[in-house]
Amino acid sequence: MKVKAFSARPDEAPYFDLFAKQYGQELEKCPDALTMDNIDSVKGFEGLSLVHDGNLTDEVLKAAHDRGVKYIALRTIGYDGINLKLARDLGMRISNASYSPYSVANYTVMLMLMCIRRALYILMRSHTADDSLGSARGMEMQNMTVGVIGTGRIGKAVIQNLRGFGCKIIAYDIYPSDIAGVEYVTLDELYRRSDIITLHTFLSPQTEHMINAESLAKMKDGVIIINAARGGLIDTGALIDAIESGKVGGAGIDCVEGEESVVRTDHRYGDRVTNHDYIILKSFQNTIISPHVAFYTDQAVSDMVRSSLESLDHFEKGEKAPLEVTNR
Repeated sequence: MKVKAFSARPDEAPYFDLFAKQYGQELEKCPDALTMDNIDSVKGFEGLSLVHDGNLTDEVLKAAHDRGVKYIALRTIGYDGINLKLARDLGMRISNASYSPYSVANYTVMLMLMCIRRALYILMRSHTADDSLGSARGMEMQNMTVGVIGTGRIGKAVIQNLRGFGCKIIAYDIYPSDIAGVEYVTLDELYRRSDIITLHTFLSPQTEHMINAESLAKMKDGVIIINAARGGLIDTGALIDAIESGKVGGAGIDCVEGEESVVRTDHRYGDRVTNHDYIILKSFQNTIISPHVAFYTDQAVSDMVRSSLESLDHFEKGEKAPLEVTNR
């Protein structure tokens, strides 16, 4: 099979070469995202490997099909916004990616610890040679209740990591699992009882802005919010209001809605950041903002490339692909 990989980064290249050889694929790498501007370049390729960042519109999907593309394998877990019914009607098969849950899970716990120990504040003062205690007093995890929203692969890995800290762990999921030492509660009870709330659920019309003014009002004063899942889970304006009022005592945010205009770009040389909410969040001393990098480890990058090319291999052979996504 001839495969073209778009948004191919230099750090992915060794894995593309390794797994394309393993699956007997003729692969061409392109550093640019797939758009209507370069759609003609897919001619002659049956399969595409893509990073989904909202650019796989109906127009692009139809145009790719018209130029002979049969299969699209994402190198991302998220596929929200892709018209899966249209893909099915066109006879195209689409898959998403799977990768080590510990990449995000480890980063999540790091954000928790940085928030409760006021790490950003301490580091900022240290850079100005202020090594006094100041307001650096933190909290200890064993005295806290952590609420985990979503207990899929990543949520379970977060829970596994947290067990060693001795904290109380409660969880909410529409499909509860049998996890030793974890108490499943209603969403409202999780909001009410948690000192730290961490998000590990998918983005859908039902979960979009699940953290909003109403849900924030149900939480403890000084609650810490962690989001290394999807930016749209949080109403950013409501979070900003809650931080300013003191309702939220700290936040560790790796995903922000509207981040597409910010992340994956070097803004040092005049390319201004115009996402106002993002700028405001970064201005708070008790808020840690990172540019959607929780996933970014050597293991995860290898996993994403492998799962993408592996799905294309299954598609070509007419086999069931474990990571295929469909409109049911």
